[in-house]
Amino acid sequence: MESRANQIWATASRCHHSVDFRYNSQPLAVAFTKKKTIGGRAWPNVFFDDDRFDYVFAIWGNSSLGLLMHWWHATRQQPGRGSISITAAKSLPTLDLRALSDAQLSLAEDIFNDFRTRDFMPAYLAHTDPSRAALDRAVLCELLGFDEAVHKAVRDLSAKWTAEPSVRGGKQRPAAPLAV
Repeated sequence: MESRANQIWATASRCHHSVDFRYNSQPLAVAFTKKKTIGGRAWPNVFFDDDRFDYVFAIWGNSSLGLLMHWWHATRQQPGRGSISITAAKSLPTLDLRALSDAQLSLAEDIFNDFRTRDFMPAYLAHTDPSRAALDRAVLCELLGFDEAVHKAVRDLSAKWTAEPSVRGGKQRPAAPLAV
């Protein structure tokens, strides 16, 4: 049993991705733990060769674009829920983490630390969530160097995405997004 326990513990990581995400109730698609933990069926582990990639994946996966990519590739058989198989999750579009400079990877960790204690609204309210808007700005403008016009375009896209019935799952949403 010790050999099997060591095999299981070798799969532990700090990053976990929801494969059964509830857009109309859950705020985060990527969870991050301080210590390496063993994932489960609904929150399997995500592994990277470089531990710094954990921070980038966490902030990207919880940004509006990361949530949109999850939704785009998930099955939407139940309103407000998107399921992704572990096999499909391996091909989920994300940033090319290997293309980021050491300075960007360090900045991503700073952004993560700035946002790790903030409250986020459920994903279907991404268009009105001031924390999500600030995360989008940090990822797009600070980390990736895009200008404010790109941030505004992503916020507009977020408003359109959250109007989608498969995201709301029957829940009402505020009529107008917050100015951010």
